[in-house]
Amino acid sequence: MDRITRAGLLAPAAVLDVDVECRTSAPVDEGPIDVSGYRTAYCLLRSDGIPTAMTFWDVDGDDSVDPAELVRRAEADGVVEAPTADERNAVPAPGDMTVALCTRERPDDLRRAIASLEAQSDPAFTLLVVDNAPTTGATEEVVADSSLAHKVYVVEPRPGLSRARNRALAHVSTDYVAWFDDDETADRDWVRCLKEGFSHRSRPAAVSGLMLPAELESEAQIRFEQYGGFNKGRGVAPEVLRARTPSVRNPLYPLPGFGAGGNMAFRTEALHRIGGFDQYLGAGTRTHGGEETLAFSSLLRMGEAVLHWPPAITWHYHRRDMPALERQLFGYSAGLSAFYASVVRSRPLDAFQILKIVPHGLHDALPQEDSLRSGHLPDDFPKHILQAARRGFIKGAFLYLGEVRAGRRGTSA
Repeated sequence: MDRITRAGLLAPAAVLDVDVECRTSAPVDEGPIDVSGYRTAYCLLRSDGIPTAMTFWDVDGDDSVDPAELVRRAEADGVVEAPTADERNAVPAPGDMTVALCTRERPDDLRRAIASLEAQSDPAFTLLVVDNAPTTGATEEVVADSSLAHKVYVVEPRPGLSRARNRALAHVSTDYVAWFDDDETADRDWVRCLKEGFSHRSRPAAVSGLMLPAELESEAQIRFEQYGGFNKGRGVAPEVLRARTPSVRNPLYPLPGFGAGGNMAFRTEALHRIGGFDQYLGAGTRTHGGEETLAFSSLLRMGEAVLHWPPAITWHYHRRDMPALERQLFGYSAGLSAFYASVVRSRPLDAFQILKIVPHGLHDALPQEDSLRSGHLPDDFPKHILQAARRGFIKGAFLYLGEVRAGRRGTSA
């Protein structure tokens, strides 16, 4: 067992969750972990539930790994961070929370996602499921079968994730609203940890947690993690993101990322203040994404704080095949430039600010060692995947304009 970099991950990779002082995950005193049949391992290290490191290991030829030895070696390499006082002493903020889950006819995924919410250590939340442009009653049946005490089912007839998010927001009456996707499962303490994030001394308007891989069985899933996964540039230490501080280069430049759409929560009044989500952005539209980036950016530009809060963890099932990964990274890049088009549409003079950050964007789009986007990719990273991401960025603004035109005509993607 040798420690490797993220770029050295190979499929299939075991996903390990090891806790030095365990409450909910595999503790170090439970004995060896079976890794037979795996070439590498992606390991989250924790201390009493709080993330302390993400490490990567070559386990090719090993039948098992000893968690205690894994922790010892990671500590010897200096990659383990001690939990902060804020994390150790966190208490849930007062107020109620809604967990909003927007879905479109993926009943099996939805059932798995809801099962993880049924197992939450803090059951004091309302589940709000938005069925986006349904053609069957499968989603409603899954929600009805849930054992959660507080649940609401609503329909958004127009396709598009932002439209579904806005439909959810119209039904939220709680102090906080958390967003969760149907291709994830939530850590047992996810709801509690989000509430703890809102009690942080920074008084954040939004809290963003870690989205980690639930499995890494295929090459496509490994390549997505090599590309940076959902937490590109953000580590396991809490970080207060605020404009005009070193934590945010520019509220219009979301690298490192401000947060992931499948694991984010907002003060409901703050989300209303920015007008919710731009309906022309997001999955299910021509633009494919960008709506969460615009929401975070808008709050940062208003002087609000966004808290990167690693204790709030979800586990995401990445795309399993390479064509799906290519479409995904095209969509993410298209969503980024569509985000810029949305900014200029609402505030035309911001075009000059965007032009100022073009040099940073060009730098991070190229395979350079210190590039935030591609500086740590392995040499064999598929060129067609990178090319798809670049095509998406070039086309995104035009796709946004097309979505706006279609919206005005009353049509959809």
